[in-house]
Amino acid sequence: MILAKRGDYPLHMSATSSKGLVLHRAIAILLLLGTWVSAQTTRPATDFARGTWSFTLEGAYAHSFDLSPARIETASMGVGYYFMDNISLNAEAAGFWDQQIGPDSRIAEIDLRLRQHFINVDRWSFLLDVGGGLSYASVPTPPGGTYFNFSLQTGPGVTFRLTDRLHLIGGARYLHFSNAALKGPIHNPSINALEGYVGLMYRF
Repeated sequence: MILAKRGDYPLHMSATSSKGLVLHRAIAILLLLGTWVSAQTTRPATDFARGTWSFTLEGAYAHSFDLSPARIETASMGVGYYFMDNISLNAEAAGFWDQQIGPDSRIAEIDLRLRQHFINVDRWSFLLDVGGGLSYASVPTPPGGTYFNFSLQTGPGVTFRLTDRLHLIGGARYLHFSNAALKGPIHNPSINALEGYVGLMYRF
């Protein structure tokens, strides 16, 4: 029977403790490295963070539902700035082709739009926007009205992220045109229409 010398056992325990310490340090380093990699690859909570800019191109079609029949096709572009997470102010320019009773009307418009993305789920966001602007038409619009009008648009929409910075955007809006009785109530016919739109939004 071989007996261990006095002092051998403590040396053995010391070596074992040293190996355990090295292993613990290695595990800690791996955990820290994994946390850092995860932080680098995890997407932010929203694609529309404060300080983000956007450029949007949209096409739309609207059909009136009141006493001033109109079918309106629209092309627009705009630049937006997210001054808070998920909330942006947008400056837009639009051109309208209004097929109405009498001569068709071609309308140029500038407007401001406030947009909020109130739900963000993976690639999707659900939004609500409201905007208003000033427009000038090639003929009185609607018939019996004036060349100059105010506009109002509001409604829900969605975005879908196609790439890291490019989104598909679309939705429905209520559209209103009138001159706010600037020429008196007799010369203030209005257009009230339901509009569907689709477009692309680029974040930068």
